[in-house]
Amino acid sequence: MKKLVIAVILVLAVFTHAMSQDLPKASIVMAAKTRNVTIYSVVAPPEMFSNTTHIIELPHQLILVDGQFFAPYAWQAKALADSLKKPITHFYISHDHPDHYIGFGDAFPDAPVYALEETKKGIEKEGLATLKKRQEQFKGVIAKSLNVPTHVQKAGKEVIDGVTFIFEKSLNNEAAVSLVIKIPEAKAYIAQDIVYNKTHLFISGNMDGWRNALKKVESESNYTLILPGHGIPCDRSVLKEDLKYLDFVDKTLAESTSKEEYKSKLLATYPTYGGDHLIDIYLAYYLKKDWAIK
Repeated sequence: MKKLVIAVILVLAVFTHAMSQDLPKASIVMAAKTRNVTIYSVVAPPEMFSNTTHIIELPHQLILVDGQFFAPYAWQAKALADSLKKPITHFYISHDHPDHYIGFGDAFPDAPVYALEETKKGIEKEGLATLKKRQEQFKGVIAKSLNVPTHVQKAGKEVIDGVTFIFEKSLNNEAAVSLVIKIPEAKAYIAQDIVYNKTHLFISGNMDGWRNALKKVESESNYTLILPGHGIPCDRSVLKEDLKYLDFVDKTLAESTSKEEYKSKLLATYPTYGGDHLIDIYLAYYLKKDWAIK
């Protein structure tokens, strides 16, 4: 626990500096536009974990996916959604890691929230306590309230506002359970934390299961737009990059004798990647390894 506290202090130092300079803004990307579907992605800055919120504009309504960790970026998503002047009918949470659900409660208090049953139960059990802890750690950049899922999303095909959506449950990847959403008309695969784009992967789940999930996305070549949970929308080349990253993590874990050596090798090999402090957090708490003593 002491090491986790040290990691949190390091991250807090970065955010305190960022806030003293004015919090950097999220990027907004129009990822797709078809006759019936326009997809916008709100992407937090790299130093703020590059979390994504995707806004899917349909003919008469909006659908959102994931709600940020830091409240200011949820408010940016809210401003964009308001500008489109359509009601939000579905707000999907992909999985129960807090960086995807604790940030949007103030900005979207009345949005109907959908999640897989396992995710819904996880947030009901841990959400409020997690929110309180993060409020204590990060103060004003964390939302004051939580909008918990009230609807269970099941796997299957649905037509919403004339557009076909395919919902799937993915197991044992970066998270134990995660929701995948596919939109054939836009050739869009909303993978969330199965995919990271130019951001350090958060090594907390089942590595082999994660590889299998990435390979499943690879096998569905009709989807050319990949929407990650961290990083800007991208093409299919990101899948090979993430698989290569996981292989490098395995190799580096095996060869490194300390957490410091492991992190330094990651940073040297991926110098342009964001989310450096994601490494500190998972090394301090989530990644289980007996490090050799030099």
